[in-house]
Amino acid sequence: MLRLRLTFAALVLAALLGSITSSKAQSPWGEGYLPNVPVISQNGEIFKFYEDLVKEKTVVISFIFTSCRDICPIVTARLAQVQDILGDKVGREIFFLSISVDPVVDTPEKLRDYASAFGVGRGWTFLTGKPEDMHLIRNKLGERIRGLSDHSNTLLLYNDRTSEWSKDSPFSDINSIAINIKSMNPDSVRVHDEQARSAPSASASLNSVTDLSTAAGLPGQHLFIKTCAACHTVGRGIKIGPDLLDISSRRPKDWIVRYLVDPQKMRAEGDPAALDLAARYPAVRMPTLSLSENDAADLTSYIAALSYGARADQQVGHAHSGHDHH
Repeated sequence: MLRLRLTFAALVLAALLGSITSSKAQSPWGEGYLPNVPVISQNGEIFKFYEDLVKEKTVVISFIFTSCRDICPIVTARLAQVQDILGDKVGREIFFLSISVDPVVDTPEKLRDYASAFGVGRGWTFLTGKPEDMHLIRNKLGERIRGLSDHSNTLLLYNDRTSEWSKDSPFSDINSIAINIKSMNPDSVRVHDEQARSAPSASASLNSVTDLSTAAGLPGQHLFIKTCAACHTVGRGIKIGPDLLDISSRRPKDWIVRYLVDPQKMRAEGDPAALDLAARYPAVRMPTLSLSENDAADLTSYIAALSYGARADQQVGHAHSGHDHH
């Protein structure tokens, strides 16, 4: 009787495993759908797209081109923040793939310089290759662009082990993006609620910016988190772009507003300060963010509030230092 029970249990287990395998085999995604064409990384390594970079992995896919001076840098910078939150999961459980939509121009060398500008770490691969092969990959991923400026800014999340796809916006809350990526792994679902409870707030995730508590709720806060924090700090040094500490006292307010509204126009007009910034930060130029003058004014005021908080923190730090010295 015991032998019969064991045999029955074995048959049930085999049936379940067979069902899982069959479901995977019948999936319209993954192997047989995603191209296995050769691609080249920013380090000059040649991979087969599906077999080497996607198979049995959880991947986060974005589309970029290195000459983009608008949205691509912001998307990549925000993904770099997500990478920081995910920590050593990137390169071990989760892999980032940034696919060039301009492979003729985007050589491995240009991709390497681009990746370096954003402090990209292990587990994040920037890809180029033959135009026809890259077109095939993009087409299969639903990226059917008519021109470079038309490419999607959506993040594609895919777990090849489960054949599960999802999407996210790079402009969502940084912590929410990280949680959504981790939840693509079945093993992570069990601790999803715990991670959500322990995750810092959107303000706290800006660990490269000063403490936002002094400026919480001010107009411009959301814009700063969404469009500025990935590339700039306020009082904590140069990041991808310049430190914005005391920018309102270093430049006239009307200049800041005009620059935030249309930096490309100011560069084209030969504005000396705009050209100087472009020369000092060639990897990522300030993009045109389609801000209104009111938005730009709110953003300027918010940065001024952050600067005030940063200065106050520095004064407290100096006072404590002097007290400790005595």
